Amino acid sequence: MITLKQLRNFTTLAQELHFARAAQLLGISQAALSNEIKKLENSIGCQLFDRSDRWMIKLTEAGMIYLRQMKDIPELMEESAQLARKAARGETGTLSIGVAGLIYDFIDIGQLCKNMLQNYPEVKIRIYDTLVSPAAAALVRSGKCDISFFASSNISRSLDNLNFKKIVNIPLAFAIPASNPLAHKENLKIQDLKNSHFILPPAEEAPRLRAHFETFFVRHCKTSPLIVHEAGGSGSLQLAAAGLGIALTPHPPAKESLKNIVLRHLPLDIDRFTVAAWDESNSSQVLRNFIALLPAIR
Repeated sequence: MITLKQLRNFTTLAQELHFARAAQLLGISQAALSNEIKKLENSIGCQLFDRSDRWMIKLTEAGMIYLRQMKDIPELMEESAQLARKAARGETGTLSIGVAGLIYDFIDIGQLCKNMLQNYPEVKIRIYDTLVSPAAAALVRSGKCDISFFASSNISRSLDNLNFKKIVNIPLAFAIPASNPLAHKENLKIQDLKNSHFILPPAEEAPRLRAHFETFFVRHCKTSPLIVHEAGGSGSLQLAAAGLGIALTPHPPAKESLKNIVLRHLPLDIDRFTVAAWDESNSSQVLRNFIALLPAIR
C-alpha cells in the first residue's frame, strides 16, 4: 500500500532532482530516501526516476505523469486529516437548536450562539422555532435537533429521559383583568381566587404546569380551579385583557405593565424555569462544547 510518507518523498525528490538535497529537506538519510523510492516504484510497477547519471537524476515519462496526477495528494491528505481532527474536537460541524417561542423572553439565544462561535468560529448554527415546549422537546427526541430550549416545571433529575440543564428561573404571575376587584386587593391570597374563572395553557402544551397548578389549587382551596378557557402565551393575556378570566402566565422582566391587566405574584410552590435539554446518546462533540458554555441557572 502506498503511504503518505512515500508520496512526500517522491514529490520532494521530483522537485529537487537531487537525493542529497531532498533527503536533507525530508530529514532522512539518502539511503533511506532511496529505499523508500524503490518501494514506491515496486508498488506502482514502473520506474519513476532515471538514475543512469548518479549526479543528475531525472523523472522518467512515467514519473512525470505520476507527478502531475499525485503532486497535490500529500497536501490534500494532510488537509483531510486536519479537518477530521477539527471535527473530532467539535470545532466544525452543525449545531441544531430547537427553541420554544416563550424562551426568547427569558434567554438571549443570539448571545449563546455568539459565545459558541467566538470559541468555535467554523461551527454552523441552525435554529428550529416551535410554538410550545413539548414540540421543542420532541425535536430532540426525534434527532432533528441536538439540543432544545423550553420551559418546564418541578423537575429534579430527569426530564422524560432527556438530560437537561436549568438556565433561567421563570417567575409566574396571575394576569387579572383590571376591572376585577381582586386585581387591586391588598394581601391577595390564593384562597381569594377560589371562585375565579381561569385561563390556563392546554394540558398538551404545558402538562407539568397544569398538573402542579391544579394540585396546588386543590390543596389550598379544597376544590379544583374553574378553567373556562385554554390558551398560552400572548393568547391567554389577550383573553384576560378582554375580561374573560384570570390567566396564569410567565412574567418576563421586561413585561412590567399590560393594558387592562394587573399582574399579581402569589406563592405557588411551582418551580418554573427554562431548560436546555439533549439526548445523552447524541455523540456530537459540537453539542458537548455548546453544553459546556451554557450558563448556570440564575
